[in-house]
Amino acid sequence: MGKLRGVSKIGCFLHLFCFMLLGTSSLCAKDIQVVNKATGSVIGKVQIVHAGRYDYVSIAELADVLSLSYRIHEKAKQISLTAGNTVITFSAINPFIQIGDQLSQIPLNILYRNGRYYAPLEFLVEKIRPWLTFNVSYDPGLSQLFVVQSTANIVRADIRDLANGSIIRITLTESLNKSNIFTSESNGWFYIDFYGGRIEPVHDFIHNHSKIIKSVRPIQLSDETARLSFQIRRSIMDKNVQVNANQVVITLRTRDSLSPDLLEELEKEREKWKIDVIIIDPGHGGKDPGAVGRSGLYEKDVVFSVAKYLKRELESRLPSVKVLMTRNGDKFIPLKKRTAFANQNGGKLFLSIHADANPARWLKGHTVYFLGPAKTDKARKVAQFENSVIKFEDSQEHYEGMSDLSFILGANAQNAYNKESQDLASLIDREITDVCDSRGHGVRQAQFFVLYGASMPNILVETAFLSNRNDERNLKNDRYLSNLAKAIANGIVKFKQRHEAAE
Repeated sequence: MGKLRGVSKIGCFLHLFCFMLLGTSSLCAKDIQVVNKATGSVIGKVQIVHAGRYDYVSIAELADVLSLSYRIHEKAKQISLTAGNTVITFSAINPFIQIGDQLSQIPLNILYRNGRYYAPLEFLVEKIRPWLTFNVSYDPGLSQLFVVQSTANIVRADIRDLANGSIIRITLTESLNKSNIFTSESNGWFYIDFYGGRIEPVHDFIHNHSKIIKSVRPIQLSDETARLSFQIRRSIMDKNVQVNANQVVITLRTRDSLSPDLLEELEKEREKWKIDVIIIDPGHGGKDPGAVGRSGLYEKDVVFSVAKYLKRELESRLPSVKVLMTRNGDKFIPLKKRTAFANQNGGKLFLSIHADANPARWLKGHTVYFLGPAKTDKARKVAQFENSVIKFEDSQEHYEGMSDLSFILGANAQNAYNKESQDLASLIDREITDVCDSRGHGVRQAQFFVLYGASMPNILVETAFLSNRNDERNLKNDRYLSNLAKAIANGIVKFKQRHEAAE
């Protein structure tokens, strides 16, 4: 990795070594004040520990003084803060931070000592500030943490272009009834008024990536009404307003106002996101039988049947989509070659099909996974079993260190498809429950080697438990396998429609 924002690996180790030598009662520890910047009153104080050139603070102690709720996951060595509607998770001895569904990174590790999690205050404030309902800043020279209380409930606006217009996503800290949202146009401006809306006279909550919308101006019209004004380069043909919980989504159609060059550029970008190649990965195969049922049914055979049914179903319903399988017979394929096959063939979705097993033979039903750190023992054990197939491979060097949490978080930080994978998993989970009358164990994360490296939305489906008598009976039934394939196809078709409509 070399250097990260000017902090070298050696520097990170020195900070950690220095920190481990410190006690919170040592001379390197001191209290700093948390001050209301508007009134000058002291809200509270936190203790900082100086290690190297940086001031570290207990994440839990800072959360207490800022009135943020938090939860410690001792087994996973993590602490999660809740800021507004967003959960921010920090992992011990790790620079990666999970913010909602996304991963971010700071230059130094989160440190762990005596059951407490410590973060460099400067970078901690920088990361949590966008998600707070108030502003916070740290002045190391004055040894003070300043808080500016805010009553704003409109906290984020994201704007980007579509092939035929623009999409505006506005996030609030609370839900707002659609009847309290009004839109209007005048002299090249598009206005959105929020009755009951509150904004601050700053622009840092606005993220404008549009070539069609020239500028955005927020203004508090009155105590009851906030307005966002969008300067549009030309006239609007049509608009649509949708409210989903605490998010307002406005779509503006402006195709006739776009230049041919811009339309061509946007259309090319749109084509990249079209789901035109789907990769189905029947798990195991050849010398790797996978799980074995009570009657001797092999997982490799069951999932290959489901995969063939699914391929036929998708080709029938999506004739313009190419559907490929990582294996077309009883053949052993190394895990790394499965995602390599998907990437080489321009895959836009990757689905790995499996069947579960558990010593608790009463367990039945299905589970859908996407790549990430396992959050339950069951998810961890399922991943361990599926990953154990590397014993059949000629070399295991490729997988060394991949079970380490920091490695997986690092992989996810480079994965732009985490949210899409979760959405796809949720749709398929719901369809299997409805179509197959299967007991769903929910959508979970786990560290599956077979998903690592897929440059597209990717999931793993555990269709049923071979260790359960009833589930195994179902997996022997061609009609049930066909229904499983139809359910998975339903989820894929719905995902494709939503995904492409949003672009």
